[in-house]
Order: sequence, then C-alpha cells, then structure tokens
Amino acid sequence: MKLLFFAPLFLTAAVGFAQPPAAATRGLSVVRPTLHYKQEEGAAIADTYQYTAGELLYFSFRIGGFTVQKDKVDLRWQLVAVDPEGLLLMAPLNGTIQEEITENDKNWLPKIAQTLPLPAQLPPGAYKLKLHVADEFAKTSIDTETRFNVSGRPLPVVQGLSILNLRFLRTPTDRQAMENPIYHAGETLIARFELAGFKLGEKNKFEVDYSLSVLNAAGKVLFTQPQAASESNSPYYPQRLLNGELTLNLNAGVLAADYTLLVKVKDHVAGVETESSAKFAVAPPPN
Repeated sequence: MKLLFFAPLFLTAAVGFAQPPAAATRGLSVVRPTLHYKQEEGAAIADTYQYTAGELLYFSFRIGGFTVQKDKVDLRWQLVAVDPEGLLLMAPLNGTIQEEITENDKNWLPKIAQTLPLPAQLPPGAYKLKLHVADEFAKTSIDTETRFNVSGRPLPVVQGLSILNLRFLRTPTDRQAMENPIYHAGETLIARFELAGFKLGEKNKFEVDYSLSVLNAAGKVLFTQPQAASESNSPYYPQRLLNGELTLNLNAGVLAADYTLLVKVKDHVAGVETESSAKFAVAPPPN
C-alpha cells in the first residue's frame, strides 16, 4: 500500500549587464520585463500563453535611469509571485547590484534573470510578478507588475475533510477508472482517491493519515490496516489537495464474492475524521 505525494521546488538566478539598442531612460525604470518561453533566452511568451502548475517560469528585466556616484551604482530589487488571492507562491527573491562603471559603460543596463518553479498545485487564474527596484544613491524606487495566466482544473470546494473520487483501476498506468471493478484472485487491486478539506496549521502545516478495511457483503470486516499511510508537510504555498493511491494483493485464497473497501482519514491538525467506501468484486477464476 502506498500514498504518493509530489512537491518539487528549486530556484536559480543570474545577473549580468547588457547593452540594448535603446539608450537608458531618464529616471529609475524597469526596462523590458519579459517572461520567456521555455528557456532563459527564449522568445517572449504570447499574451494568450497558459502556464501549468509545476512549470518553470523564466523572467528577466533590466534597470535603467539609475544614479552613478563616484563611478558606482547601488541598486536593490525584490521579486514576489502571487496567486489570484494575493498569496505568495514562494519566498520573495532579493538581489543587489553594486558595480563600478566607467564612461564607456554609461549606456549599459543591468540585467537580472530569474527561473522560478511554480508550485505543483495551483488553481487556474490570473497571477502576478510584483517587482520593486530601489536606487540607494538617488533614494528613489519603482514598482511594476507582470501578469501571467495559469490553466488547469479548479480545486474542489468542500465543507470539511473529504475523501473524493474513490475509484479502482486495472493497472497503475490507467487513467480511466473501472466502471465495474471486478478482479480475480492473484491480481492486484489498485485504488486511488483525493483528500481535500484538511486544515492547515501554522506555516501551512498539514498532517493526515488513513486506515483501510475490506468488508464482505454482510458488512463484516475481513481485513484492516489501522495506519496504511500518513503524510505531513509545511509547504510555503498552501496545499489544498492530496492524491492518494493504495494497492492490495488479492492472494489465491480470496473467495469469489462482493466486497467493500473502506478508507478512513484522520486530520491531526483539525482533530477530525472522515471515511468513504466503494464496492468491488472478486470473480471466479476463468475456465
């Protein structure tokens, strides 16, 4: 039996100097904020482009109109990504640019490039990159926003802890649930489901575990495992849905009959429990 969860996260950053064709603008400015397609130096994405959860977001911008004192610049920047509700997708990214420049560099514009991994689970909607740039010498700052869209299925809205879509599959690679879940002795039962409505504690912490039981047609418990699996985490961006999978080996001694799989879940943060059941059958061996 197994419960599978995935939450990849990594960040990369780069800073350099570029000399675009246009001259530097007057006053502190963010120049050419760009979301790139699939790679750091890729073309700008189309306005209609839809990101998906877990995708890498490549963003770059330049800074113009900064003040030079004694052949030096002193710039600070902060970048945050927010969802449609204004929640941060990840910790803010910060950087400084403290460089010595010469008269020959007067048209150079500092370039900052960032690679941001979107969280593995996001609701669809309009998202924002909020950029703040400050010129320490001039004591000025500027704020800009770059919008991007995320596609996908809406996350389920539930009232309290819920087990959703408990279903059976024939093989681990199947995407479609079995309409009539019938197995044979010697096969492996595969069940999948989603958990929603669990409570988030401090720092988005969640902690759930589940037990499973197999009942016969009369409701008698034939097999039970009190703690089949558990999952706890404190992701930076709140996780609202957990994907679970369990397997049961139906040994040769399993009788051909109708059965019920019962899954119980306990939310340790909220201190509540819930359960869900689904019927399956074991057929006689083929002749």
